[in-house]
Amino acid sequence: MLFDPDNPATLRPWLVDHVCRSWLARVHDPAGGFFENLDALGAPATSQRRSTLVQARLTYVFSHAYLLSHDPACREAARHGLAFLMRAARAPDGGWFRTVSVDGATLDNTREAYDHAFVLFALAWYFRATSDTSAIQLADATWQFMQQRLADPRHGGFFEEFVPGRSEVRLPRRQNPHMHLLEALLALHAATGEKHWLRRAGALVDLFKRRFTDHETGALIEFFTPDWSPAPGDEGCLREPGHQFEWVWLLHEYVRATGDDSIAPYAERLFAFGETFGIDPEDGLVFDGVDASGALVAGSKLLWPQTEYLKACVARAERFNDETARGAIRRHLALIARYFMRPDGANWHNQLARDGTPIAPVTPARVLYHLFLGVAEAERVLTR
Repeated sequence: MLFDPDNPATLRPWLVDHVCRSWLARVHDPAGGFFENLDALGAPATSQRRSTLVQARLTYVFSHAYLLSHDPACREAARHGLAFLMRAARAPDGGWFRTVSVDGATLDNTREAYDHAFVLFALAWYFRATSDTSAIQLADATWQFMQQRLADPRHGGFFEEFVPGRSEVRLPRRQNPHMHLLEALLALHAATGEKHWLRRAGALVDLFKRRFTDHETGALIEFFTPDWSPAPGDEGCLREPGHQFEWVWLLHEYVRATGDDSIAPYAERLFAFGETFGIDPEDGLVFDGVDASGALVAGSKLLWPQTEYLKACVARAERFNDETARGAIRRHLALIARYFMRPDGANWHNQLARDGTPIAPVTPARVLYHLFLGVAEAERVLTR
């Protein structure tokens, strides 16, 4: 089963009834949490390792799937994921371990900012799916931990990680955890209506404007020194087209929540850079990486940047009531179906070479978050 790009009414049944149910059947582990990878045949890699990142992302997916379908199996899957996180991954200090085993043993006690952003995101959607107020209490506690152990009072934003007994700052610093933390804070505001989540989101938008933007080109910088100067060498020059598009959607969501239209020009420049330099003129797919001038540095194509392009076009369709953007959504859905989806219609090739050859046999479960949210947003706009 696959969706018809020309018929938006097929998107939700495909996403929820086919993709989510198929993945739930494959990755649900009765012993705890979810398996984290599928092989080329769609069978789960039955590792005992569980990462907070993947467990949180899948908890989000099944929470959102329940809201779209009201299928109790999706809600129970979300509960299963959160219950495992709380039992095995939550540290005594209120943070979240990076990795644990299925039996609850701690494998890596690092508390990573990136992981915490996705815990907050999962809790926001879990609350929306279940109305369980303990999820918001847990989000409050997680935020307090981040303030105590991960926040950078001198330069702003958050450090990459906290490891008990280690004082050095992990480098390079990245915009990526902050991007996903902004996403989580906006989701918490949408779920609760509480303004303090939006104020916290505003601080991250301010950091984006001051430090993450290349003011010469409007593009997003990825890697930084401790004081948020661009990292030296190739790291500081890398521009990921997928992240340009991801920020376009997030800034649009921020404008929708706040009414602050002053941020809109930043989104316009991000989109222009991403479309000009980040899309292969031969097949229309989004590249993995370019440099600060827009020159190609990684001609491969992961699935997730394709879904972020969908979301950027959703933002433009909503902001400008733009039929061109709606057409781009439909065309990119067709490209995803043609180039990435495997014959079963639920599994995908995670990465393609420049010529379209699949180069990644394993399908990471973490990417279901990107596919689900991107297609759900496309369906929301195209069926209005």
